[in-house]
Amino acid sequence: MTGMTAARLPPRQRSAPQAGHRGPAATPLAIRSAFRAPELDQRRKATKETPAMTPRYDAIAEWYDAHIQSIQPSEALIVPELLRMTGDVQGLHLCDLACGQGHISRHLGRAGAHVTGIDLSSKLLGIAQEEERRFPLGIRYQLDDAQTLSSLADQSHSGCVSNLALMDIPNFTAVVSAVKRVLKPEAFFVFSITHPCFQAPEAHWEVRDGDRVTRVIPEYFQEREWWSVNTESVRGRVGAHHRTLSTYINTLIRAGFTLEAISEPQATGELGTIKPEFATIPPFMVMRWINAGTH
Repeated sequence: MTGMTAARLPPRQRSAPQAGHRGPAATPLAIRSAFRAPELDQRRKATKETPAMTPRYDAIAEWYDAHIQSIQPSEALIVPELLRMTGDVQGLHLCDLACGQGHISRHLGRAGAHVTGIDLSSKLLGIAQEEERRFPLGIRYQLDDAQTLSSLADQSHSGCVSNLALMDIPNFTAVVSAVKRVLKPEAFFVFSITHPCFQAPEAHWEVRDGDRVTRVIPEYFQEREWWSVNTESVRGRVGAHHRTLSTYINTLIRAGFTLEAISEPQATGELGTIKPEFATIPPFMVMRWINAGTH
């Protein structure tokens, strides 16, 4: 499938950026295992059936942390919308799934939530923990696999938030199953992802007719791991797992989640001037799902 959309760029803005960064996150510490035997057995079974992920971000942790601090236009577009759809979190126990260096965890902590940040990268968790030591918010960071969440007890959280991270994880079905297990009935799952319709394998920008920037989507339906040819981008360094929009939605429905809201943030005002391509094509998608209980 090939999709094309055009937008006029100012004369000196002829190159369009990639939107495939993994969202900021917080994470970090020892994994606890003092739970009831049936729960522990269930987690061990999940771990056995789900191949362990490789912590690719360990190799780029410092570069990635600096990179996230530098992409302010993307942050300005996605983070406010993610937090808006998360809503009032005062007093809630939340999981920041694949939290990275704790960026979203700190937003949630400052809003009054009791946050547990989960990530597979010990180095990113180290950065998050150092920030927590400097500016304590009571955030707990744990080293864990998002595909199992083996360190979290059943029905222990009122919500789960994940920012631009699900594309990093190979087994989305396992993630959804793990999230459902740790959420209380009627708890929420809010996450942002790079837009699967426009951040597909080999998707790229082309400038045509002098100043018209066009998004080209050579393929969409084939779900696979892919790597950007731009080695200075996150996707060029750790890759991504492309899934169709229907795969995201149907996997959550089958697991017993109910879709409450969906958003495709559009750049407007000053941000739309800085990133005119974000005003024409949504680079990100945010969804809010509700755990409908036993499925």
